[in-house]
Amino acid sequence: MANIITRVARFLLRSAPRETTTAAPGPTMPPTANPTDPVSQPQGAARLVDPARVTPVAEGAATPPVPDNPLANRGAPGQAPKSLRDSIPQTEPVPPDPSRLPRDAQGNPRNLTFDEARKLKDAVVATLRTIFDPEIPVNIYELGLVYNVSVGVDGAVDIRMTLTSPACPVAGTLPGDVERKLRALDWVTAARVTLVWDPPWTKAMMSEAAKLELNVM
Repeated sequence: MANIITRVARFLLRSAPRETTTAAPGPTMPPTANPTDPVSQPQGAARLVDPARVTPVAEGAATPPVPDNPLANRGAPGQAPKSLRDSIPQTEPVPPDPSRLPRDAQGNPRNLTFDEARKLKDAVVATLRTIFDPEIPVNIYELGLVYNVSVGVDGAVDIRMTLTSPACPVAGTLPGDVERKLRALDWVTAARVTLVWDPPWTKAMMSEAAKLELNVM
């Protein structure tokens, strides 16, 4: 008798309709950015935006004002499309001008002494501290954009620097401005600024004074 009851119970369990659960629809993923479009954002960037903080802009409306924090909308360093990074022009080298060197006893240009070269490097750094990104109230040296300053005994100055982002609006003009100001220094026969992207700039590269000025800690 117990076996019959057990079989009936199993039959009823197999024949009873089962509930089907429907998975909740997942979030709609943003379309993949076109890798050939130089202004496309990385795919993940759109998912980081808080919809509550997005203000729709009507077609034909004026461009919204730049926020108070000038570093906010510059994007992550090194994430601009390669086509945009390659489009940033490097300045053409200017031939050295040996006539700007000190003169020897016969009145001919001579190389700098090591002490003179050190003094010239100090003057170069002092000049870099007077150059600002127009949108950031901190000079490029304190901002950590200057990676290397090299001064030769022949008066040639070589600067390796970066920008806060390859999409920086002054990418095409700032290196040339730096070169022009450095060439105006005494004993500088040539000035060359090379833009590099490795390592990419981060806020950790700023001096303590710059962090305090921008309230970045």
